Amino acid sequence: MLLLIISCLSSLIGSANAACGLRPSYESFLETGKRIGTGTSVKSGEFPWHVSIQSHGKHICGGTIISALWILTAAHCFAKELPPDLTVVVGGIDLSVPLEDHQPDSLILHENFNSTSMANDIALILLSSPIEFSKEKIPICLPFMRDIHIWQLCWAAGWGSTSAAEAVPASHVLHKARVKLISREQCLEQIPQLQENMMCAEVEEGEPGNCQVDSGGPLVCSYWNTMKWFQVGIISEEKPKHKILTAVYTYRAWIENETAIRGKPFLIEGMDSGTRPRVVRSRAGTHLVFLQHCFFLFISLMTVRANLLHLTGVDRRCQQEVSQ
Repeated sequence: MLLLIISCLSSLIGSANAACGLRPSYESFLETGKRIGTGTSVKSGEFPWHVSIQSHGKHICGGTIISALWILTAAHCFAKELPPDLTVVVGGIDLSVPLEDHQPDSLILHENFNSTSMANDIALILLSSPIEFSKEKIPICLPFMRDIHIWQLCWAAGWGSTSAAEAVPASHVLHKARVKLISREQCLEQIPQLQENMMCAEVEEGEPGNCQVDSGGPLVCSYWNTMKWFQVGIISEEKPKHKILTAVYTYRAWIENETAIRGKPFLIEGMDSGTRPRVVRSRAGTHLVFLQHCFFLFISLMTVRANLLHLTGVDRRCQQEVSQ
């Protein structure tokens, strides 16, 4: 009985640790949405979903943890096949110290990626071993609505690089820049060749304009004043005044399909922008169902125990009556 209770509580704790888009070591429930650090240096736990994709031990692109086995990044970071020396480094902001690294199992580039126009600049990496989540390693949530106006406090981050030709980080410590999403109409005025399923952001006033963010890294935003952070875009290109992003929302079905084909389905939570809820298997719902099963099993065991005690008592009374 005691083991059952411990098992159920462990499941509840594990469920909380695996929740997407949270920053438990950086902000509390009461501070959420308010504690936005000053400066450009990232503090530990501030972007626990951000990873470094490396080749020969050197940073080449950023990426995002979306589940224990899947990393989301940009297709332009790779050739047609997975380099044998590729690694994904997680759980830290300083690349000069030893960090946890994972070997990729396979690389999935979007089948319609165009390296000239940068259309469909999205890729997935399946890890050979799962990430064990902690306060420094937490998956990001994926967006459940298309409307850019619902997203607040948007940030991009990265180790950057000294030049496009060199896979050398400009800094061994992760840096961040506050950005804001702009409408497609505004972006088209500056970038007429903007591809469909892409979006734009610009650095907020007062932020360093030369802060280099990671290609393939995330642009994350909070949803109103909640605890959740969502990856709205993937950094695809940097223009003098704008950052060109792959709009993650438009590739939700692609992510679900590709991960399912590999036998490791990633199921996205949330609702579409329409009026009807999108029926998906929520991880939180799965955990709740499991806990309900634990509760009902506990009640059933208690009932059986009570019945046994009752029958034992009846049997003893019968024996006493017979002996008398």
